[in-house]
Amino acid sequence: MKYIVYFLFPFLIIIALLIFFNSPFEAPVEPENQSTQQKPPKPKKGTQGNTDNPFAAAEYRYQMISTTTKTRDKFIDLIGYRLDAVEYTKENLMPAGTDFGESISWVAKGPGNVGGRIRSIIIHPTVTSRILIGAVSGGVWKTTDGGASWDSKLDAFDPIAIGSMVIDPTDPDIVYAGTGEGWGNGDAVYGGGIYKSTNFGDTWTLLSSTTSSSFRNVLKMAADVSGNIYAATKNVTTKQGGGEYTLAGGLFKSTDDGGTWSKISSTDFSHNYFNPTDVLPYTASEILYAVNNNGGTYGGIYRTTDGGTTWSKVTSGLPSSGYRRITLAQDPSHNDTVYAVFESTDKTPAGDAGLKGIYKSTNRGVSWSSVTDPPKISSTGSLSYLGTQGWYDNIMAVDPFDPDNLFVGGVDMMKSTNGGSNWSQLTYWHSYYGTPVVHADHHFIAFDPVTSGTVYSGNDGGIYKSTNSGVNWTSLNTGLEITQFYSGAISSTGSTVYGGTQDNGHLKFTSGTDWDEVFGGDGGYSAVDQTDASVAYEEYVYLEIAKTTNGGSNWITSITGLTDATDPSKCLFIAPFSMNPDNSDVLVAGSDNVWITSNGATSWNASSGTLSSGEFVSAVTVVKPTANFMGFAGTTDGKIFKCSSLDPAVGIDTWTDISPVGHNGAWVRRIVTKPSNDDTLIACYSGYNITPPLMSKHVWLSTNEGSSWTDISGDLPNVPVHSAVFDPVLSSTFYISTETGVYRTTNAGLNWTTFSSGMPTFVPVDELVIQSGTMKLLAFTHGRSVFETDSPLPVDLIAFSSSVDGNDVLLNWTTGWEQNNLRFDIQRRKYAEGKDWITVGSVEGSGTVFEQRQYSFNDLNLQTGKYEYRLIQIDNNGNSSADHELQNVVEIGVPESYALSQNYPNPFNPVTKIDFSLPVSGITKLLVFDITGRLVATIVNEQLEPGFYSYAFDAKGISSGVYFYRIESGKFIEAKRMLLIK
Repeated sequence: MKYIVYFLFPFLIIIALLIFFNSPFEAPVEPENQSTQQKPPKPKKGTQGNTDNPFAAAEYRYQMISTTTKTRDKFIDLIGYRLDAVEYTKENLMPAGTDFGESISWVAKGPGNVGGRIRSIIIHPTVTSRILIGAVSGGVWKTTDGGASWDSKLDAFDPIAIGSMVIDPTDPDIVYAGTGEGWGNGDAVYGGGIYKSTNFGDTWTLLSSTTSSSFRNVLKMAADVSGNIYAATKNVTTKQGGGEYTLAGGLFKSTDDGGTWSKISSTDFSHNYFNPTDVLPYTASEILYAVNNNGGTYGGIYRTTDGGTTWSKVTSGLPSSGYRRITLAQDPSHNDTVYAVFESTDKTPAGDAGLKGIYKSTNRGVSWSSVTDPPKISSTGSLSYLGTQGWYDNIMAVDPFDPDNLFVGGVDMMKSTNGGSNWSQLTYWHSYYGTPVVHADHHFIAFDPVTSGTVYSGNDGGIYKSTNSGVNWTSLNTGLEITQFYSGAISSTGSTVYGGTQDNGHLKFTSGTDWDEVFGGDGGYSAVDQTDASVAYEEYVYLEIAKTTNGGSNWITSITGLTDATDPSKCLFIAPFSMNPDNSDVLVAGSDNVWITSNGATSWNASSGTLSSGEFVSAVTVVKPTANFMGFAGTTDGKIFKCSSLDPAVGIDTWTDISPVGHNGAWVRRIVTKPSNDDTLIACYSGYNITPPLMSKHVWLSTNEGSSWTDISGDLPNVPVHSAVFDPVLSSTFYISTETGVYRTTNAGLNWTTFSSGMPTFVPVDELVIQSGTMKLLAFTHGRSVFETDSPLPVDLIAFSSSVDGNDVLLNWTTGWEQNNLRFDIQRRKYAEGKDWITVGSVEGSGTVFEQRQYSFNDLNLQTGKYEYRLIQIDNNGNSSADHELQNVVEIGVPESYALSQNYPNPFNPVTKIDFSLPVSGITKLLVFDITGRLVATIVNEQLEPGFYSYAFDAKGISSGVYFYRIESGKFIEAKRMLLIK
């Protein structure tokens, strides 16, 4: 959200601005980059070309994760569905035990120098090197060294969308963090309550009193001098039976440290258009409250002197109409003085240019007078510092050491040193105009409470610091991994990675954790040649594709013939394109139809007409290494189309509707083909299902090029699915990225578990890709940057089995590939005796190979009993890997007596094993009862032969508590107790 104009074309700028004035959320448009650039600047706002604004980004994400086309409206409470999905996953899909993949963990890959959107900053009042920031989709981060390094403090929780924070003035170690953003931007992340810390952010708890829909968008938190806490929350509309809607926002107050909350805003504010924007409590009785003016009648500043029992609207000296968002700022050194910034609904250069005015009160808001408006920002000469988006970024602060120093922030930051009589521009998001380069869109300004002249800005690019009252600025984003990615691509060796982000440009990784910016603004899809990483493609918004052939040193816009590019009426904000993995000259792209190039994007031709009337193409794929390329395209109403023979020459190809029967009607997010077999593909569907069955229709598998489909959503939660990856060796193992993290199946979609050790479990992951050379996964998250698996995928051990011949055991195992493998140690122990493992032999490994290897080992002359085996991999450096246990227990001989073992694990959730032995054959029952004696489950009821037996009991769908399991076989009856904890 940065603004520059081409001064040679002022009349084009005015026309472009006027076009967007009919929508109060629209921002100016941006130009194309038509020439090769050595180090390309960020896209320019306020000129002709593409729209790059928070409203467009917001609308894109909302529509993407919303429900089906016919119900895709703002009355659907998406956060409610998300919270349900998180709770369901916690109860049912967390990994229960050790398997081949449990040793795999995710590690952060950066960017550690970019940052992301920050809406709150807390500085400790005495130890000012201790700072907390709240990232809108990245959680709470803490520094203890003044911003030189940062640690994430909220990864174990969900949601991690932080909209506002406040420190308790009576105890500086107590901090409250309100979740949810809710400023009208579609990429805004809904919250789900208020967190509290009693040790300045090291640990947090979610206040149970704030889990209702009233606290899903906490726009502003504040505290009065007595330590009472206030939360201004946005209305959340939920669809009820019969089409009724409920409204829950308002001003809430807690007098018991967050234990309980009462709504103190006027009942008149329950109007549909009411939304709070700010709160400023003087005392427990005297409070100022700003209300958005979307509806016209209820907007303005309200004041109470009796703690909220009665409110009066303040009008003296303030505008009565033509405004929307209001921001309040108190003078810390003169508490009676307060300022209010009014965003204007008039964005025209000849009118308010986005700023209605700045107003000042010296009597706690009883009456007001106007302050001189800051000049237009130097990037345009025609717009205020708020630009056209004061609804999104609008902040003001007063220097606690000098009340004449006033700071205001929007697209850029302004400062007055004489109480608002004169203003100067402090920052500009680009270096063309000589002012310090600080990222655009300022959301928070904070002052060091001890050191005069030290000020911080939280913006869309992270956190910046000035030690001379704003003259110079330094980025403090090192290690602050909170970037919101839309997509990503990687070279075959993993040495080069590209990713498109929300308002932090298109980024490139080559080493370490720092990433370079390729282009600014919003970055879309990416592609990297898998045989020559110097060739890559990236995308600015609305399908404006650029290409490099020298590793990113130079880029050229490559949309010749692609006439829909840059047209918001034809393309999604982040429009899809895809490169043929076997031929980097062949690409397809989607607008409302499909486009193809076979000459490396030198020119494009239309491959289809409009695929689905009134809809956009949301996913495209092209495969086959030579002529007669095969293409797939998905649309925003859930349809999938196939072209069996794409012709790059001029002319329209034949596209056939192959949509899965019964799909959910949401966006098709990705269509992924299996690298070793193009006939097999997975289609990922976004959207929350709002009609039963809820937990289905998000992941579909076809093994015949889409002629038929199978819903493999299995036991996944009801959650939008963004991308998928086929395991390169295990045919039934797939990985998916979703709005609530990464999941894995090992049985072709029958069952799923989370696959997120090492990253925030429920962070949205927009793109999942695999490095073909190293077999590591990369996850591009929307809010927590990029993660990479710390070791190759768990495909090394394909199979591990045993067979018994008398008193001898033969072990067989197969690896899919190996890396630096010296040997396998084979270990054994007596089953269920709790004894240590002993090494009974070793087998030499194969070093590093990327093909299957078979191994075997004989364990001879064992005594009667039950045994467990495991493999330990030892690398060439002598390091041992995690063990791989044989899944079954090996039985030697016939048991001498009946026995029922204690279940394990115990306590358990939700699966446990129950073992028993039978010395003779007979009808055997294994039953489970609850504490009242009611039969809960029958595990076994059949004729069994003598032997050792092990059965799994799955308590999914059963509530926590004490249960009893009992065996009956012949005259043998025995029972034991087990504990289920969810």
